[in-house]
Amino acid sequence: MRNIMMALGIGVLVFAALFVPGLLRLGESIVPGALATLVAYFVLARRSFKTVETIFNEAAKSLTSMPPKFDLAIGTMEKAYALAPYQIGIRSQVDAQIGVIYFLQQEFNKATPYLQRALGFGHWIAGAMLGVVYYKRKDHAEMKKTFDIVIKRAKDQGLAWTLYAYLLCQIGEREAAQKLLAEAVKKTKNDDKVKEALLAVQNDKKIKMKAYKEQWYQFHLERPPMDYQQVAIGGRMSKAMRRGRW
Repeated sequence: MRNIMMALGIGVLVFAALFVPGLLRLGESIVPGALATLVAYFVLARRSFKTVETIFNEAAKSLTSMPPKFDLAIGTMEKAYALAPYQIGIRSQVDAQIGVIYFLQQEFNKATPYLQRALGFGHWIAGAMLGVVYYKRKDHAEMKKTFDIVIKRAKDQGLAWTLYAYLLCQIGEREAAQKLLAEAVKKTKNDDKVKEALLAVQNDKKIKMKAYKEQWYQFHLERPPMDYQQVAIGGRMSKAMRRGRW
């Protein structure tokens, strides 16, 4: 929010510098003032997000150490909260990152409030993890409500659709899963894994999620092979989360 106010202040100064001395008329002064506001906001927002990225990269070092230092990583990420008053979206990003870390450790109660706060402006992986938490709690209404948000904001992510359909099948709503996957095939431009999932549901078979490898195992719905366990809690998490931003 402070970045917006500072950008507006710069725009007003540019407008005043051109209009008050009579260099430009009122209408002519508005245009450069508005452009100055936009440019200033872009620069300020970029600076804020770059600082957050630096903090996240520092936290990633703790996550990729052996063994991973989760508490240290979370403590490092919390430093980014100081930038939240300056830029909209930063608090949600931090909440999402911390929520995912707790989820990966299977500390679902700790993860929940962070994932809930991140749902509005976080990334789809964090949103999907929140949906899985509700599934584990047998709160199917909240699970579906959460995944409805996820698939609207991650329309081209086959895993988001397939995971939702998998959970619908798990709670006995195969017809809803089939309808969902039929829509997903169109939204994901004929994603092969989505088409395979749809075929499985149509033939009354279980959706095979193993094709997603570590992306699937990070949701703690199936025990991963040993060679994926470190990936699920270690170095690739940060990159996967960045790719999952909506």
